[in-house]
Amino acid sequence: MANAPIKTIEKKTVTEMKVRSRFIKTAPDKLRFVSKIALGKEVNEAINVLTFFPQAARRPLISVLKAGISQAKDKNITAPLYIKAVAVDEGPKLKRRRIIHQGRATSILKRMSHITIYLTVDNPTKKSKVRK
Repeated sequence: MANAPIKTIEKKTVTEMKVRSRFIKTAPDKLRFVSKIALGKEVNEAINVLTFFPQAARRPLISVLKAGISQAKDKNITAPLYIKAVAVDEGPKLKRRRIIHQGRATSILKRMSHITIYLTVDNPTKKSKVRK
């Protein structure tokens, strides 16, 4: 085995990454409305736009995007990251009761969300040239 070739390990470059945050106490429809604004933008630009957005649902999205920047630094990604896709899924619901007239009760559902943001190094809005 003295003449065996030495195997070189190639370092894979990461071009896409997924950032998740779960059990956020904000309704999914409120988060989906705000997340449409960030889609396709560069991460720092999306954070700047969301910072001045009036809805309170922007806060969890900003924190998830900052977590994505932190993960990119850990993976040594220096290229600018773009938001490829945003998925806001429904999480569990906290069920509460509210007493109304004549001793009856109505249910109150406090909804939670799961946010998944897919980041990529390639600009998704940039159109690629198609050869004929």
